[in-house]
Amino acid sequence: MSANAGAEPPHFPMRVGTFLKDADRYMDRGDIILTRNKTWGSRIVHFGTGSFFTHSAFVFLLPSLQEHFDNTFVLESMPSGVGLANIKGWITGKNPPEEIAILRLQGHGLDRAYFKQVGGIMLDQVNSAYDYGIAVNLGLSVWFGIKLGWSRISRRTTAYKPWTPKTFICSGYIQYGLVEAKRRNNLDPDSVLLKEGVASYDRAGLLAVSPNDIANSKKLKWLYAVRRGWVYEVHSYEQARDVISGAQS
Repeated sequence: MSANAGAEPPHFPMRVGTFLKDADRYMDRGDIILTRNKTWGSRIVHFGTGSFFTHSAFVFLLPSLQEHFDNTFVLESMPSGVGLANIKGWITGKNPPEEIAILRLQGHGLDRAYFKQVGGIMLDQVNSAYDYGIAVNLGLSVWFGIKLGWSRISRRTTAYKPWTPKTFICSGYIQYGLVEAKRRNNLDPDSVLLKEGVASYDRAGLLAVSPNDIANSKKLKWLYAVRRGWVYEVHSYEQARDVISGAQS
């Protein structure tokens, strides 16, 4: 709960600077960011998968007076590897490089402690590499699990054996953290699956969850879309797409 919860209701659309200055009022740790840009990589993902959004990230830290920083940081998996990024660099300036949407996972027990653990699990993978095999196969719509070098699990088992993947794509990185935090607490990992039809014991399937799967997940609540220096309140994929496409202003 934000320290500004009792403040006057915000008015949207809102300038990005105003939004980021009070980010802990509008966002929570554990929110998911979906992005799109004009790079060749984004266009390839869009062409290959039909996904409007082509990248995703996990809100890891929000501004904190007590901890003496005033920026919002996200965890992401990029071709350069897994690491931290300052969201300010994505959506500010005269020509912001990214257009984004912000979503929130809904469900029982998804509190600050849980998302703190998810973030810790994800942060522990900072030296992990990007999985080009999955990314290419997503674009080609090929069964990407084979490229991971793992055998498909044909039957469900309740036995849990810890595993740490060496490579990720952006959205699979988020799905891994959400599921792994549930496993480590002996809770139901199925409750945080973002893609229908994938099983929590299917390692290849989890790591191959795409930005489009996240965008279409029924477990996520749409909050905001950000375009050209302005933040809009949205309530659906369609609204976010209209805002970012310029159909709604």
